Amino acid sequence: MLVLSRRPDQQIVFPSIGVSIKLLKVRGAVAKIGIDAPRDLKILRDEVSAKQAEMAQAEQLSKSPPVSNHQLRNQLNSAKLGIHLAQRQMTQGYADKAAETMDKVVEHFRKADQLMADSNPEKRHALLVEDDRNERELLAAYLKSFGYKIETAGNGIEALEYLQEHDLPDVVLLDMAMPVCDGPRAIQQIRETPGMRNLKVYGVSGTDPDDLDVRMGPDGVDGWFQKPLDPAELVNQMRTEFSRSVITA
Repeated sequence: MLVLSRRPDQQIVFPSIGVSIKLLKVRGAVAKIGIDAPRDLKILRDEVSAKQAEMAQAEQLSKSPPVSNHQLRNQLNSAKLGIHLAQRQMTQGYADKAAETMDKVVEHFRKADQLMADSNPEKRHALLVEDDRNERELLAAYLKSFGYKIETAGNGIEALEYLQEHDLPDVVLLDMAMPVCDGPRAIQQIRETPGMRNLKVYGVSGTDPDDLDVRMGPDGVDGWFQKPLDPAELVNQMRTEFSRSVITA
């Protein structure tokens, strides 16, 4: 069983279901626990009523393969009940029992995460090109939490070298303002290379594409995301684009 540490700021992440659990604060017999989950899993959020939670969960489960629906529903329901039980135990002063209950909650999440991972063996592959290390690592971790396989590069030259030496990713997320080789130059090289010409490339910048003389379309970028970036919008648009590709393929 995976045991939840009681140390503040300890975090456990379940990337395939986009759930993370973090112990925020411990004071005496009371512990404050944060559970972050995507909107698809509203069943985990306290502010959602029981009926709304059931509807949200049913919608999420309808997107996963039928074989795993029953098992996934059981694991998520058990986790939900465990969360409420742990909260009740905390308010009654039973910190040790609450800790044991949270251990079980983590185990249910782990099993749900594995079910989702097993039902989606083919992960979408993205190359994230960003010179700011902090932004690069944060966005990469966020995308991984939604099941994407992420490779990273710090500038256009590193990105081009990766593309030449590895299988092409499904999409490139390309920052524009970078040292050594910036985004516009990298795009030009990609479109002039026969094997890469049809690669899907999204520009990421605080500047408009017209100001950088970057075209939208087959000779330029397939999409544009303005900084400061809204990661949820990025994931939603990527999902929409990939779904369209599957339908039209």
